[in-house]
Amino acid sequence: MNKIIEAKKIAYEILLSVERKMSYANTLMRERLSEIPSIYNPLITDIVYGVLRRKNTLDWYISNFVKTERLDLGLLTILRIGAYQILYHSTPIPLVVNEAVEMGKILVSRKASRLINAVLRRIATTDLKPEEKTIVYSHPKWLIDKWEKELGEEDTRLLCERNNNPMPLSFRVNVLKTDIETIETALTKRGLTVTRGKFSRNCLILKEGEITPIVELEDEGKVFIQSEPSMVVVELLDLNPGLRVLDGCSGIGGKTTYIAELMSNIGEIIAVDKVKDKLKFLKALAIKRNISIIRSIESPVEDLKPEEIGYFDRILLDVPCSGLGTLSRKPEIKWRLRIDDISKLSEMQKKILNSGSKFLKPGGILIYSACTISREETYDIIKSFISENRDYFLIEERQFLPHIDDVEGFYIAKIRRGYA
Repeated sequence: MNKIIEAKKIAYEILLSVERKMSYANTLMRERLSEIPSIYNPLITDIVYGVLRRKNTLDWYISNFVKTERLDLGLLTILRIGAYQILYHSTPIPLVVNEAVEMGKILVSRKASRLINAVLRRIATTDLKPEEKTIVYSHPKWLIDKWEKELGEEDTRLLCERNNNPMPLSFRVNVLKTDIETIETALTKRGLTVTRGKFSRNCLILKEGEITPIVELEDEGKVFIQSEPSMVVVELLDLNPGLRVLDGCSGIGGKTTYIAELMSNIGEIIAVDKVKDKLKFLKALAIKRNISIIRSIESPVEDLKPEEIGYFDRILLDVPCSGLGTLSRKPEIKWRLRIDDISKLSEMQKKILNSGSKFLKPGGILIYSACTISREETYDIIKSFISENRDYFLIEERQFLPHIDDVEGFYIAKIRRGYA
């Protein structure tokens, strides 16, 4: 098996796992990319994310020439890969078809390879063009309708288009170990082109070059790959050494560790999450980054009481959400999410905010954040909370939008508790 086919086989297996096991491609990619020389990583990455982003558009083209509901998922996946490269790549079409046929022989059957050959050649020469927005935009109809109502038709078109393209890789510098100028210099010497972020003071963006040197620096605890709005979330806490901070939905600790870094590893941070494995990852991440002020508690923040853990100068509630701001990086979400899920998430988010806010000292700052652009999970929740809690005051609201800010969609509300 030649290396191109081997790389495509890895992409094929990742796509199958995403469909069958409800896995996430970004997690699988980290596990699988080391199996092949790094020169092939961009090909695998492009195929996996390209197919997931454009899935219903690809299926529309395929369905014009074969009944997709009768196809085995493995065969359909090979057709999707081939159709994606034909429709969205400059790779010579005969080469794409031949590689897909070879994959069919290896992974499905000789009979399947003949079907693959016929369908892909038809797609390559067809004049058919989709007209329905859901097919053209490659997003679910309910989501397009929702965004057109909230954002308008043109912004929705631009947002969908942005979601269907890669987001630049961003990463932050660990100021406990190094500084942004040193990292810039080191990566430039390795042949990478990086620029400063637009919104965060410790953010760098990879513009050109391989990711490997950045991964190496991350392994050394000197940088952390993270979306730029996630960095802004932490910076808006107005952190100083010696503060007492609660991270009420810490997850694996991406924001928790940045809190510690901006506090110069002086003070106290309580990281709360109900998933034990995430807290184990956080502990390892903290050790790697020379951080010693984080104490973790395995529990939903709603189940804790101030008399158990006390009160805090700063609170971060980065709530579980629909993830609708991350569709470039996690395109699976748009095909899995249902409109009813958002109202369920909203109820949970209200409970987290109402519970978490009780731990805030008078004069303290609370950040409520979510990687979404859904009003029900953001503006509406904060408006209701402020109206029902007269001693809490909204200082600032930010909504990052992918098609406007060229970063992941993210909502941030900065709230201060008044003095009685």
